[in-house]
Order: sequence, then structure tokens, then C-alpha cells
Amino acid sequence: MTTHVFTVVLDRQPTDDELDALFAAGCDDAAFGSENGLPIGEFDREAETMADAIASAVRELDGVGLIALRVVDQDLVTLADIADRIGQSRESVRRYATGDRGPGTFPPPVNPAREGTSFYRWSETAPWIRQHLKIDAPESDPALVVANLVLQARQHRERVAHMEALTGLLAA
Repeated sequence: MTTHVFTVVLDRQPTDDELDALFAAGCDDAAFGSENGLPIGEFDREAETMADAIASAVRELDGVGLIALRVVDQDLVTLADIADRIGQSRESVRRYATGDRGPGTFPPPVNPAREGTSFYRWSETAPWIRQHLKIDAPESDPALVVANLVLQARQHRERVAHMEALTGLLAA
């Protein structure tokens, strides 16, 4: 087994009783506190995969009534963040994004219609950078990306008519 390290953002700080219940349930591999004003749980979880580690932690949090809002990752980035990660200027990366430089086909921003700062997914831009620029851009763990999508879907599932139609896409 591998020890997977990750941080979960919670809906609120756990009470002392909830902390006791988590510990009794086997959740002795986490520390709870706050980071930048957000309630968090920091896990060092042994599991076969990162996905297994996150899923078991979320189930334990669910068991005491805490809601995991998201897993902290570094997937949402700006052009300046991308530039920092690959050692190029922001202007150079902006030109890749607009197609003025390089082969084109740069992954689209997450918020294409928004004025101001555009956000991109590192999990989409890093493979493009490796393939087209031949720069060793670090990989992000796809389990973190998917975990966040699943946690976000859980927050909205009661408000979506015929949610099964969308969850069925995972099996397609």
C-alpha cells in the first residue's frame, strides 16, 4: 500500500464529538484545522490508489455528517501560473493560447466568455505543453481532478432533474 497525501476542504469545522467519532471509525490519519479561513482535513491515507484513499476519507466524513466540498489541487491556473510552471513569460504563454505562436490547438479556458482573467486546467494544458513544446511539464494526479468533479456533482445532485442521465455518462 502507498500513503497518499491530500487535503479536503470541509463545509465546517468538526465538533469534538465528530472528531472522536472520526477517530473511532479509523480516521486517525488526518489532522483537522483551517487554512486561509477554510476548514480542512489533511490526510495521510494508506490505500491502493489515490482514488481509493479519497473515497474512503469522504465516506468517513459523510458518516459523521461532515461534507467534503473539494480536494485541494493545483489544477485551475492562469496564464501567469502556466508561465511560472514552464519557465516562460506570461506573454509567451498568452501567444500560445491565442494561436499567435506555436502549433495552435492550445486547450480552451474554463471561462471563455468571461472578461478579465482566464482560467485553464493544468490537467489539460500540461499534456499540450509536453507534446507541442517538448517541455517536461509536471503531471497532475487525475484522481484529484475527478474527485473534485464528483464532489461538485454531489453538491448539486438533488437539484438536477433526471441526474441518472448525467451519471450514466461515466459508464459511456
